[in-house]
Amino acid sequence: MPEIGDDERKQFFEDGFLIVRNAVSSELVARARALIEEAIPRDEQHLLVPGNLATHDDVTGLFNRSTLADTMKRLMGPFPPIISSQVAVTPPFNRSGGKPGTHVDGGWSGVIPESAEEIDTTTRRPKDAAKYFGENDEKRGTNDGLLWINPERTLSYGSYTALVGVALNDQHDPGNGQLGVLKGTHKDVENCFKAQRDAGGIVGPEGPGWPRIGIGKNGKPYTNGLPDDIRKIAEQRAEDGEPTENWPWPELTPVLLGAGDAVIALHSCPHTPTPNFGPNPRMNIYFRIRRLREGNSNEGTRRVAHGVSDHPDRGYFGQFLEYPDDYDPWSISIDKLCDHWSEWDGMQSLTRS
Repeated sequence: MPEIGDDERKQFFEDGFLIVRNAVSSELVARARALIEEAIPRDEQHLLVPGNLATHDDVTGLFNRSTLADTMKRLMGPFPPIISSQVAVTPPFNRSGGKPGTHVDGGWSGVIPESAEEIDTTTRRPKDAAKYFGENDEKRGTNDGLLWINPERTLSYGSYTALVGVALNDQHDPGNGQLGVLKGTHKDVENCFKAQRDAGGIVGPEGPGWPRIGIGKNGKPYTNGLPDDIRKIAEQRAEDGEPTENWPWPELTPVLLGAGDAVIALHSCPHTPTPNFGPNPRMNIYFRIRRLREGNSNEGTRRVAHGVSDHPDRGYFGQFLEYPDDYDPWSISIDKLCDHWSEWDGMQSLTRS
């Protein structure tokens, strides 16, 4: 069983992500990979992964039957059962994939206007909001994710504790569709959430310093998955760094994994998939894990879809859940966004130093 030593914990604390080598056995990797290869329809343009694979026992078993479950219990603490996952396959020779969309998980990402003229310059929302957000924009609709987490619309971002990714094939060479991270900026993200909370308004997009829709230098709108201060850090790193042919994004650190290796990343660590320039599909399985919250009557219920959902205070399909009168899920989540290490039992010696 891989041990997470003091040096690795310190690196995790500084970087916001941690690579665990040989976390999953070759047998478990082979079973999951064979299942995916058999199931995906192929054509020249893309690979489609059937949704039912996300809950298949051979896929969730990459976490539940490997060393990762115990590693996360020791590093983070208790958590509800993992019942689902994200199966992430990036086609080969995908140089047309465009620029990575670096983001923090938990936000809405859907169709937006193509022209800046359709965006209200004050609110940074579409002028015809119902067209893009739906008539009732607190519900999950045809666009993915939720615009608002709580009924009062003061929290616009979902959250969990850790993103755990397992590689099913070799990803040691940059440019093979690796997960890219904005290394070390988890601290800055936490500070952005703190500033929003302290301002007394919305926490997340549409709160201070975080427009819901951004306008690029080319005048085109884009779905904004980062606070303005974090985007500035990324832009400065891109300007200062040296791009290479297979890694033209110097602001991002590629997570280089072999089959059976895993990455553990804080929810607040900005990340993105990257285009796959290599000859083989990039195959990763991701699990979104939130530490058990005592007093939450919905812990472990299937409607939360623990393991895949990035908004577990709501049902996976956007339904509002019932909570005890003495449990406020929204304020607790805001507090955790503003103190991300508070959910990591095995990191407390570092956070206190």
